[in-house]
Order: sequence, then C-alpha cells, then structure tokens
Amino acid sequence: MAIDDATLNRLRGRIAALEGAPLEGGGGKGHGVISFGLPAVDAHLPAGGLAGGCVHEIAGDSGSGSNSGSATAFAAALAGRAQRLHRPPVVWIAPRIGQRESLYGPGLAAFGLDPAALIVVRVPAHGRNGAAQALWAMEEALRTPAIGAVCAEIDAVDLTASRRLQLAAEAGDTFGLLLRGAGGGAVPPIASTTRWRVTAAPSGPTWPVALLGATRWRVDLLRARGGRPHHWLLEWRHDPNFETAGGFALAAAPGDRPVVPAAASVDDPPPERIAPLARAG
Repeated sequence: MAIDDATLNRLRGRIAALEGAPLEGGGGKGHGVISFGLPAVDAHLPAGGLAGGCVHEIAGDSGSGSNSGSATAFAAALAGRAQRLHRPPVVWIAPRIGQRESLYGPGLAAFGLDPAALIVVRVPAHGRNGAAQALWAMEEALRTPAIGAVCAEIDAVDLTASRRLQLAAEAGDTFGLLLRGAGGGAVPPIASTTRWRVTAAPSGPTWPVALLGATRWRVDLLRARGGRPHHWLLEWRHDPNFETAGGFALAAAPGDRPVVPAAASVDDPPPERIAPLARAG
C-alpha cells in the first residue's frame, strides 16, 4: 500500500524524536514539543506539534501589523501551553507607544497565559533601533535555558537575523514565537521552522456560559519544514472560573443564518459578547 509523503515525514519526525536524533530544521535531542491538544493539527506537523528549540513565525491580519489582536491571542494560547507542558517563565518582547501598554494582562490570562510567570520586555515602537533592541533581547532570552518560551513582536527580521534566532533557540532549548505583520505588503521569508497566518473568524456559540462567545481563528499553516501547508478553523474554549486553562478546539464551519434575527423574548439568554482582548487599547 502506497504511503504519501506527509505520512512518511511525520513518521520520520517521531522516530527521530524517540531516538534523540536532531530533526531537520531544529527540534533535536532534549527539545520538547508544544502540542495543540488536537490530533487533527498535531498529526499534521512533523514533530507531532510545534517543535521546541525552534522559532515559529506567526503573521497577523494583512495590513494590520504585528500587533494584530488575533495573532496576539493565538500566540498567548501557545505560550500558555508552553508554561503548562514544560516550564515557566515566558518572556514577551513588545513595543511601547508613548505611555500606552500594548498588552492586557487579564486578556492574556483568558487565553491560558499566566501573568504571574510573564516577563514583559519593552522596546521602542519605531525605527531600526527598536528592531535591533528587540532582536538582541529575543536572542539573549532564547539562549537562557531557564526560560520556557520567548514571544517577540518584530517586523524587521531578515534571513541572517532569523538564523541567529534559530541557533539561539537550539542552544537554549527554548520555544520561540515571532509575531510579524504584513504591513500592507508581503512578509519576506525567514529561517523559521513553521510559518502561520492567523486571522479572526466569526465567534462561535458561548462557551461555557452565556457571557463569552468562543474566540475563533482561521489558522493557515503556510510552511513547515518536513511538512505541508494546511488550514483549520480553530476556537479557544475559555474557562472563566480558571479551574482549567482552557484549550484549542476544532470549530465547525459556520452555517446559514437568517438575515434578520427573530425578536428576543424575556426568556432568551443574553446576547453573545466580545471575547476577552489580549491587547490593550
């Protein structure tokens, strides 16, 4: 029976992980794997999830810049999984515009990222100096074994700088997330292990209570070393009581809805509200 290339790549990645051999493009001996907790997603990735000791790239909505709320929430959910599955703390390198904070702690917590184990590094929002400082901070943080994950919002990353980041992640056995924005144009390719595009999707049914509508994303895997592109409609199921950190779930495709909603009665549940924001302002 013939086996397709994607299945072979997944098997090779899992065998390499079991034997402690380096995976192509990172994720070698000692590097953990950050799983989505969804077989449909994890099984598609060569390492069975996002390989540790690697840098993974997340692009936001086209033209919105790296501070896309969808990309930020998605990155927070992944960083939170890194906290729970491996070790804290998480370092988040973010720009500051004037006195305004770009991150919102309660919103990050709603996506499973513990603010008590979060170190925020502020860099200038504009200019080459800000990008250089952010790259330096990310490289140094990735080389630190005590840090579980590093997330940085940097648009100006070239191929040489991205290779340095990848080597730093391998040296520190650290999980790296690089948030980038299209800024109205194409994002140049870099030496990341995986490349994702995350865009907002219509919210789903309330979960688990009527106060919050489930946050949904269209998640496109644009490139993966040893794997193939794919896309999913995912949602985040938040626990407002913080008994669990919540998790990813596959979302059903939206069905047809009436153009004009029926009039609400006094017995109807309250309307859905906007899910928690991970960004301030």
